[in-house]
Formats: sequence, C-alpha cells, structure tokens
Amino acid sequence: MLQNIRIVLVNTTHPGNIGAVARAMKNMGLAELCLVEPKMFPHEDADARASGATDLLENALVVGSLDEALEGCHLVVGTSARSRNIPWPLLNPRELGVLLQGLELIRRWRLCLAVKTVA
Repeated sequence: MLQNIRIVLVNTTHPGNIGAVARAMKNMGLAELCLVEPKMFPHEDADARASGATDLLENALVVGSLDEALEGCHLVVGTSARSRNIPWPLLNPRELGVLLQGLELIRRWRLCLAVKTVA
C-alpha cells in the first residue's frame, strides 16, 4: 500500500519544511515526494533537515501545478489543521485506512499535505 502513496507539498515557503517532510516520509516507509512550485528548492536547509533522507529530495518531482502533481490519480486526500466548511466528505485517519484497504483495484492514489494558497 505504501508504494501507492505520493506526498504532495504545494507552495512550500521554507525549504527546511521540505527536508523535515522527507525525513518523516523515510521513517514511515514512504518514498514518493512531489513539490508544487516550492519557493526555494533545492536548498541546503532542506538537505540539513532531511537527515538521512536526501535520496527522497534528490528524487522529488517538482511540478508547476497541483493538476500536474495529481495527474493519473484516482483518489485525492487532503489534510488541514483547520476546521473547514467544505461540502466534501470528512474522514478521520482510521476511517481513511478502512477506505484504502477496500480500494485494492485502484492502482494509485495521492495524499496531499500542506496545501497552501499563495496570497
């Protein structure tokens, strides 16, 4: 299942955050990182914070739009630390796990983290 997860970061402003995500991904067994219009990448701060996960940074896909990052996906899951009044289905992590177990026929899905709007 882990090979079907792509972490997508959008408009990341601090390169250290990219490195921190790469390190967390490596610790969890995830390998596919996609960056949509990062402000500063590659960058030494990303490498420093990756701490053993620079291979994920070296292999990261950098694209110009969220549409490109999500190309070919069948399911997109977004996360937010804020409550939203969006009419999309809301799932907690346990419910998502059950949903993903039932989607064995889907070859690829995407998990989007840290989606930000540029002002």
